[in-house]
Amino acid sequence: MHVISRMDILMTSIITVESDKDLRRFTDLQYQLYSHRSPAQPLPGYELRRLLDVQRNPAFQGRALHLLLALREGEAVGRCSLLPSREAGGTAIFGFFECINDTNTAAALLRRAEELCLEYGASALHGPFSPTRSGITGVQLDHFGEKNLLNEACSPPYYARLLEAAGYHIERRGRTWRNLSLQRSAETLTTSLPDRSSRYNIRQVGLRDLAAGIEDLADIFEAAFSQGWGREPMSPDEYFYNAKFLLPAFRPESFSLVCDGLRPVGALLCFPDINPALRRFGRWGRVPATVAAALYARISRTLITFAIGIHPEYQNSAASLLLSKHLAQTAGRYREMYSTWITEGNTASERMALRFGLSPWKSFAVYRKDL
Repeated sequence: MHVISRMDILMTSIITVESDKDLRRFTDLQYQLYSHRSPAQPLPGYELRRLLDVQRNPAFQGRALHLLLALREGEAVGRCSLLPSREAGGTAIFGFFECINDTNTAAALLRRAEELCLEYGASALHGPFSPTRSGITGVQLDHFGEKNLLNEACSPPYYARLLEAAGYHIERRGRTWRNLSLQRSAETLTTSLPDRSSRYNIRQVGLRDLAAGIEDLADIFEAAFSQGWGREPMSPDEYFYNAKFLLPAFRPESFSLVCDGLRPVGALLCFPDINPALRRFGRWGRVPATVAAALYARISRTLITFAIGIHPEYQNSAASLLLSKHLAQTAGRYREMYSTWITEGNTASERMALRFGLSPWKSFAVYRKDL
C-alpha cells in the first residue's frame, strides 16, 4: 500500500488502491454506508470489480484509472475513482464517489483527485460518472426513501452538501421519469398511434445474435447522440462490455431494432427491473445473484427504458413511429415504467416520456470544479 498523504492517525489519509485488500475495502465501503438504507441498492461488489478491471474494460484502453480510498484509523471512510481526459487540457472524470458525512474527509479525497488532474493537465473535474460518462450518472438530490432501479444512482442526502463544501457546483441536472399506471397508458397509446404500411420492420435481437446487434446499436447511437451533453465516442466493444451486467435481465423484448429493409436505423433497449433480486442476493456472489436476477426478470412487472434512438437520417420518419408503437406494445405487459437519466432541457426525450404517460420523478446532478 502506498500512502499518498498522512497527517495524523486521527485524521484522514488518502491512499491509492494498489492491493487486493485495498480493492475489497473500496468495494465494501458502499455496503457500510447503505446498510441502514434498505431502499438503496448500489452496484453489487462483483459488478463494481468487473467495471474497474483495467485489463478487460475497453473504456480504459490508453487511459490511467486511479482508485482513491480515504482512511481514518485504518478504516475506509470515503472513496472515488479518477479518470483523466483523453485530451490534454480536457475535463477529467470522478466516479464511484462514496463518503461518510464529513466535509473534511470529502474535501481531502477530492483534493487528491484534483492534484492528479493537474498532473495530467486537466482543466476541470466533473462527475460522478461511474466509471465513465456512459455509466451511472449523477448524485441523487431527492426521494431518498424510495427504491432505486437497476443502473440508477443512489446517494445519501448529504452528498450534495459535501461536494458544494469542496468547491463544486452543479454543472447539469437530470431527472428520471415514471408511470405507475402503465397498462392503461400503453393501451391508449397503442390504439392512438396509426398503423401505416411502410418499408420499415422490427427485428428482435436475441442472445445468439447479441454481438452483431450491439454493433448495429453502436452505429445508431453514435450517430444519434454524438452531440449530446457529456457524450464520448464509444466503440462496439465498450457497448458490449457495459451490456454484460444487464444480461440477467434480458427478455425477448429487451433489445429491438427498426430496420429500413436490411439496414438498422433505430434501436430500443428496455429491461425489467431486477434490483429487488440483487438487493437480496447481490452480496452472495456473481453466480447466485445472476441466477436469482434472471428468475426475477421473468416475473418483474417494472420496465426500465434504458435507451431509444433513431439515426439522424430517419428522425421524424415512419421508422420513429414504428419504434414508438413497438415500445407501447411491449410496455403493455408491465405495470410500471421508468426512464433512466434524462438531462433537463432534452426536449425530445421529455416529449417521448410524456407521450408514454411518464412524469418527472427523481432529480440528479453532475457537479464540476474548474481547476
